[in-house]
Amino acid sequence: MNEKLIVIDRTITDPTEGAAVGAAEGFFTVPVNMTIVYVCGAPRDNDGTATMDIQDDTVDIITAIDVSDLDVPGTWISTHFGGTETPVAVVAGSKIEFDFNSCTAANVFYIQIWAITGEVPA
Repeated sequence: MNEKLIVIDRTITDPTEGAAVGAAEGFFTVPVNMTIVYVCGAPRDNDGTATMDIQDDTVDIITAIDVSDLDVPGTWISTHFGGTETPVAVVAGSKIEFDFNSCTAANVFYIQIWAITGEVPA
């Protein structure tokens, strides 16, 4: 086996001054096959009922992570890390997108994705 743990950090903010983040707020292309095993996120400022979804080529793969509280980052934890969520495989070349829901204006979100590359056990 030849697994490697990678961490992807993203900062998401709306480019329009005073606007709220929403759907399709950030993208990146996955360079290798990987399996997402952990996600966490939090806002710069408390943000009511804000949630985040992650899409793979426009299809939801992780949904409704609570990213509303700056003091309590919202998490999605797979069974690999002691959580209850099923790990999500993503193939090289996929476009990963972040969608935000119910956000207030002029906030910034800090997101981290942990993934395993290589031969990932189920």
